Amino acid sequence: MTLRSSSEDDPTLTLNFRTLERVLRFVASWPTDYNPYLPKYLRGQYLLSQLIDSCYLLFWFFICVHIAAFHIVSILTIDFSYDELFLTLITTSIYSIMIPLSAYLRLYESNIRQLYEFATKHFRKRSAAGIHYISISSSIRFTNRYQFWWLVICVLGTMHWAIYPILSQERTLPFPCWYPVDVQQSPMYELAYIFQVLGQLQVSLVYGLSGALFMVLVFMTCSQFDMLCCSLTNIRQSAMILNGSYQTELRHCQENHEIDTREYVLEEVFREDLENVQPTKTISKLDQLSPSQTYLMELSSELTCVLEDCIKHHLLLLRFCQLLENCYHPYILLKLFQILLLLCFLAFMATESLSTMKLINVLEYFMLTMTELYLYCFLGHILMSQGLKVGDALWKSPWHLCGASYRRRMLIILMNAQRPVRLTGWKLYELNLETYYTVGRTLCFYIYASLRYVFLLFSPRHYRFLRRHFRTTQL
Repeated sequence: MTLRSSSEDDPTLTLNFRTLERVLRFVASWPTDYNPYLPKYLRGQYLLSQLIDSCYLLFWFFICVHIAAFHIVSILTIDFSYDELFLTLITTSIYSIMIPLSAYLRLYESNIRQLYEFATKHFRKRSAAGIHYISISSSIRFTNRYQFWWLVICVLGTMHWAIYPILSQERTLPFPCWYPVDVQQSPMYELAYIFQVLGQLQVSLVYGLSGALFMVLVFMTCSQFDMLCCSLTNIRQSAMILNGSYQTELRHCQENHEIDTREYVLEEVFREDLENVQPTKTISKLDQLSPSQTYLMELSSELTCVLEDCIKHHLLLLRFCQLLENCYHPYILLKLFQILLLLCFLAFMATESLSTMKLINVLEYFMLTMTELYLYCFLGHILMSQGLKVGDALWKSPWHLCGASYRRRMLIILMNAQRPVRLTGWKLYELNLETYYTVGRTLCFYIYASLRYVFLLFSPRHYRFLRRHFRTTQL
């Protein structure tokens, strides 16, 4: 597979983090400093900025809490059918879990910002110079495109409920539930409708943005692991460039070397421009070495220098993954709890006799929930795989041609690479594909057991037994 031209690399790209920050402030998930928007004589006075921010937070908190509370009252007071009951339970669970999720985003705002600042300051812009390289611009292009479409899908997937009463031209609410007032009369109907629309918007933005932030950071980390693996694979060529005396060999190696880009997450690799690579002076003198030592000591100092840089990069990535785990393990637990709760409701509803529209609605919820669960488990699995493949990339380097100094430093990366990078839900559950398969097998078993029970309950033989037992009891 051929390499991409280096002209396709755009080093001016930046992660569109400010847009995510503004939307999080819009739904009061992150605090906002209102001092720049106040008159000069009120800036910093009377804690006015904190007061406005608290009032704005209470407004969005009221929208979320009142919808969840009214749905709970509806479940306790209204005689629902089975399908209506479980659809109401799904909505109740979504809004109830959004309360601790919003609190998490508020409390961990500084931790998430620290992760972003750490990535901006310490993440490499590209892999080490060699015959090919990986650039951070690839991951930035992907994450910017991804977070935009993720938010669009989240908003469209939730806001279509708000459009249905308008299209049907009926005086109904997106989510009919108990209200302490008559919502069929103006202006209470308009207020209830606006609050429910804002609640749906809050659901889409809070769930969407929290997921987008997590996934963007994971993809950026995976891209950094790809850069590290690319640097380790090209370590001898990097030493040649550092030496500055191997231009002919480098060009020959670049022309005849082919790489499988499927080894990398984004499958985008750029060709190094060897003409513009700045060579440096030879670090070590090899003139006084005997011929028997040359094959071990050739480029020894340069290889050691390049490998030490890779060791620093690897330790930095392990530190960032630990910060990511410490920051996001409460969020992962909340998401797993929400997804598993929805799957339990949907699996039970699948065993009931539903109308065609209700069945389509249940299948839509089920597919979206399983897709979201797979996405999170896939992210945890691929991050763990990225951490483990560092050792494989090091073994692909020409370690057998290098001296003892290189091999000693090589052991540092190999020992660190043995520790898998894990993302967990409060240290209880791991995000990996094994977790996804376990949930899938459990759901299939539950649905099978429920259908088998229903079939046996209403089979003719069981029906005759119940009828005979009922007659005996009457006698």
